[in-house]
Amino acid sequence: MDYRSGLGTRLRLLVAALDDAVEQAYRDAGLDFRPRFYPYFRLLMARESASVGECVAALGFTQPAATQTLQTMVREGLIEPVPGRDRRERRFSLTVGARAIIPDLEAIWAATAGAARALDAALPQPLGATVDAALEQLERQSFGDLIRKERLP
Repeated sequence: MDYRSGLGTRLRLLVAALDDAVEQAYRDAGLDFRPRFYPYFRLLMARESASVGECVAALGFTQPAATQTLQTMVREGLIEPVPGRDRRERRFSLTVGARAIIPDLEAIWAATAGAARALDAALPQPLGATVDAALEQLERQSFGDLIRKERLP
């Protein structure tokens, strides 16, 4: 029996292979940066600051996942809390140190995008397009709905 045959297992293996390679590229460049930081970092590059809720709305991650990643980024010195419109709102902004490494990060991101294009070209169907199509379909009908439909007698 192939214990790796489940769709979720294969997707986790794929994401791990991609993330491990990108994380190694950061290490090779002497950067303490993780692939999971990328969307938050890019969002904060485009904005002066963002709240947890704004990150959730813009990126589509859950509030607990966003909070955890943002807290890790604070510990790593990439972002810092900044005053919000009121005392209840927690906002974050890139640190001076984080802004200093943007050129190095952008070089890795360009190489990563090139590698993704090369991977897409080597596949029978482009992985990026397949992932986008799957996400769009799951917005129309959730995987949970599909599972429930399959379980009906």
